[in-house]
Amino acid sequence: MSQLTLRFSVVEKNERGQEVELVRKALQFNPQTTVVDAGTALREKLTEIKSLGPPAQYGLFLADEDPKKGVWLDPGRSLEHYLLRDNDKKRDSEEEEEEEEEDKEEKTENIVLKPFDTLEYRRKMRLLKVRLQDKSLRSIMVDDSQIVANLMVLICMKIGITNHEEYSLARERKDEDQENQTPNNKSRTLGGTLTLRRKKGDDNEPMVDPKMATMRRNLHTEDGIPWVDHSKTLREQGIDETEILLLKQKYLYSYANVDARDPVQLNLLYEKAKEQILDGTHPVEIEKAITFAAYQVQIQFGDHKEDKHRPGMLADLKEFLPLSFMKTKNVEKRIFGEHKTLVGVSEIDAKYKYVKLARSLDTFGVHFFLVKEKQKGRAKLVPRLLGVTKDCVLRLDEKTKAILKTWPLTTVRRWAAAPNVFTLDFGDYQDQYYSVQTTEGEQISALIAGYIDIILKRRQRKERFGEDGNEEEVLEESYISPGRAIEIHGLPSSTRTAKPDSLAKPVVIRNP
Repeated sequence: MSQLTLRFSVVEKNERGQEVELVRKALQFNPQTTVVDAGTALREKLTEIKSLGPPAQYGLFLADEDPKKGVWLDPGRSLEHYLLRDNDKKRDSEEEEEEEEEDKEEKTENIVLKPFDTLEYRRKMRLLKVRLQDKSLRSIMVDDSQIVANLMVLICMKIGITNHEEYSLARERKDEDQENQTPNNKSRTLGGTLTLRRKKGDDNEPMVDPKMATMRRNLHTEDGIPWVDHSKTLREQGIDETEILLLKQKYLYSYANVDARDPVQLNLLYEKAKEQILDGTHPVEIEKAITFAAYQVQIQFGDHKEDKHRPGMLADLKEFLPLSFMKTKNVEKRIFGEHKTLVGVSEIDAKYKYVKLARSLDTFGVHFFLVKEKQKGRAKLVPRLLGVTKDCVLRLDEKTKAILKTWPLTTVRRWAAAPNVFTLDFGDYQDQYYSVQTTEGEQISALIAGYIDIILKRRQRKERFGEDGNEEEVLEESYISPGRAIEIHGLPSSTRTAKPDSLAKPVVIRNP
């Protein structure tokens, strides 16, 4: 087999953080050489790069004029796998479209490598900046060649989060995007109707309804959250090392099990609950609002002291109370009165009490979407809140967030998302489909599918542990130190003996 000649460019960052080319050279390889072996050979042949970091942190990269289209070569693949063959050139356009559709999940299948192409040998590890719910900033080294779904395991592990499948990354909304959601042009209101419409002269922009945009902002819905695509790499989405991503709990599935024994997730859940209660996402009565505020005072200032904790101390009440209760008479005095009852409660226990009370709210754990539905007997569409939780779909009042209708996820047979319509089919559980007008149909669809996927994975995990496994039960942990045991290996059918071996690692056995 003839040798394959490729040009290699070794790229590394200098002390200023700028990427520079250290060396460029043409080398010949056997086409059957794997990508990882080609990288090893490259380091051996080029003396100029022997001082580079560990080989595992580097890879071969096929660059493109558009940074988003540059791709990493799979270390386990051979160079031959990426070559453009003669029969590839003879395919007609229809065959190419069919093959690309079949292999759309295998990104490497679409990479075309030609003799004398230039491959970059560069560091795969990059810095990722993540902002948590408590506003703290974490910097984590991640593999640029991996899709986000794989990165989430590492990111959550570094932070101390075990249920990584419930978390995702979101991009910070730009100021101009937030301004576009705030209607400031009364001429576009068209008499205050609720019909979706586009900006004048811009047919490619999503349809905007000023009144609905105002309601979304006031109701704190999840419409338009710029979630990062888990099926793509950070590079493919144009996310560089300077951008800060938000770590959010996209699926609220196991929040009911979080307690003081898991301080990391308890703190994240506390910060999330506090933010949503203060901004009005979860409506509360004055009595509960005062209790929440008292817990917060205990967390931030400790035990009550008569000479210190008195009305006037809380300079900015909106950091402790929803805006609707700011002018309530003697509200600060009532907060400190409740605060007195918490003497001796530790910070972490106060956070747990705060979260426990938040979990008792009817709306906690609900993802809200503002939609429009048809009134019975009338053609006019009216605003309505559609809610999605870990176990049901809700129809809620758009003003009070009172639950009007509940459909368990077990009754949902099918759902469909069109550009401006989302439809639920409940099969035999309901005679008619439930359809709403919304531009967020894809996001609602992905949310329901995500919850069902988590449920199925947990069910499979439960089946592996046995019939008695129950994830909702409190687990008892027993630490088992290494020792001798009988380890059963996969043996041929003719052999039925057990082999004694050593248990190399400590394990934790969980019993209900």
